[in-house]
Amino acid sequence: MVIYLDLIFIINLIFDSSCLLTVDLLLKRNSKLFRIILGGLVGELSMITLFVHLNTLNMFFFKLVLTLLMVTVAFSYKDIKYTFYNSIYLYLVGIILGGFEYYLYNEFQVNGTYSLKYLFILVLSPLALIIYYKLTKKFKNNYNNRHSLKVLYEGNTFEGVGYLDSGNKLTSPLNGKIIVLVEKEYIIYHKLKLFPIPYNALNHHGLLYCFTPQEVYVDGKIQNNILIGLSEVKFNIDGCNALLNARMENI
Repeated sequence: MVIYLDLIFIINLIFDSSCLLTVDLLLKRNSKLFRIILGGLVGELSMITLFVHLNTLNMFFFKLVLTLLMVTVAFSYKDIKYTFYNSIYLYLVGIILGGFEYYLYNEFQVNGTYSLKYLFILVLSPLALIIYYKLTKKFKNNYNNRHSLKVLYEGNTFEGVGYLDSGNKLTSPLNGKIIVLVEKEYIIYHKLKLFPIPYNALNHHGLLYCFTPQEVYVDGKIQNNILIGLSEVKFNIDGCNALLNARMENI
């Protein structure tokens, strides 16, 4: 079997550098590009296993040491925890990209040649990591802003998921209490003492009907000086039926 070392070297370098760059973006390490590439070059030491046979245990320790060297070169060493997280994320990203490349390896083989397959790997592997980074960032930003919400009022209880909305800074002009919005359909409001509060938002103004709850809990912590506003429209945020207020504390 013919082994093209130059081709293997290039593919592994792109693979390792792409993984390190993704870790850098995910963990916001702000490392220099030349250090990322240098870390990828350190990863090329894995080609030694093409010529030297290692048993399972030795292979494990060899890859462990190699990973630690890669993240240390790419992101420097600050402490054990810092290096540990870098290594774990590098493994996770590598598993994702490795699965993607395995799919391409089996999917794109034309007339028994590997040229098109390698072209797809070289071009689409970094693209796959970019998409993964974008989706992870969106997921993190989205779900970090989700909080459990519990509202006690007039013998009833509302339990739902509130989204911490930086655009919701509504307060009552009468007493300064901050307003949490809940989709109207989730509140039994027929016997509640509702009162209108004027509001202005994005060139739109009107009246928002609110009530004073007995107690409000966010992630199990009580919140004071809260009004609950009944929203006539749905928020269209997956799994959320309330908008928390950006002025709320300890969230």
